[in-house]
Amino acid sequence: MKKIFWLLGVFLFVACAGTHLEKTELAEAQGKHFFWKAEKSGVPAIWLLGSIHLADSSFYPLAAVIDSALDSSTLVAAELDISESETVVETGKLMAEKGRLPPGKKLQDVLPDSLFRQVDSLARAWKFPRVILDPMQPWMASLTLSAFAIDRSGLSAEFGIDQEILLRAKDQEKKIFALETPEEQVRVFSDSEDSLGIEYLKNTLQEIAVADSFVQEIAKAWKTGDVQKMRALLKSSSSEDVYEEKLYTERNWRMAEAIDSLAASGEKAFVVIGCGHFVLDGDNVLKLLEKKGYRIQQK
Repeated sequence: MKKIFWLLGVFLFVACAGTHLEKTELAEAQGKHFFWKAEKSGVPAIWLLGSIHLADSSFYPLAAVIDSALDSSTLVAAELDISESETVVETGKLMAEKGRLPPGKKLQDVLPDSLFRQVDSLARAWKFPRVILDPMQPWMASLTLSAFAIDRSGLSAEFGIDQEILLRAKDQEKKIFALETPEEQVRVFSDSEDSLGIEYLKNTLQEIAVADSFVQEIAKAWKTGDVQKMRALLKSSSSEDVYEEKLYTERNWRMAEAIDSLAASGEKAFVVIGCGHFVLDGDNVLKLLEKKGYRIQQK
């Protein structure tokens, strides 16, 4: 559960977890990280890092094996190149355009009464001007409320794992490859049925209520390389299955195809994408690469 709230960091370009672990807890990782090596005969090895889009300074420095792999790579691939201001601006414009209701419509008009009352109650409790939400599609209201929840927690964009890797790649003058376009990412929400957008908003309101404890558990799982724990935290409830296809499965296929093509072209690729794309059940990126003949090993 709670994959929606966790995913929002990608679309809003915000990050920071605000949780710390003692060294004794980090030692329990037994040398494992959210980091994999994918090898197949005839092509360069691929390095795959699961990103925490919400992170803080306690995630750094990164493990030596990650630094070494990044240094030896010729190309870094990410969901989007969020270190580029043009990408951020384009995504923001698309969200503003696609996230508006038709003229004359308000959020209250498209939500069930009970759900609108929850939104109104939350806005009042936060002293958030609810009028800002009035012209928004339900999915855009969901993103906006999540962003505000993150801001209330004092979170910062500068420590996201993918952000850090992309900045290092630029410093090292490496090639950067975006696995998706801003339009593809925004379409995850904007092309969904209206009922799905309402479901996004409903689940986001539930997830905001437990955001602090959820972020702490996610951070611990990432820092200790605990794949099973991360999978359990991100696992869908049956009510979430309907939108998991949009958020993960369809994108996993596209990403795996692109990653395989990079290796086939001879690039020594270092890939950084959200953790969920590696650990969730079904056709995650690791399993799809295995089907293409890669041997996967966690590092």
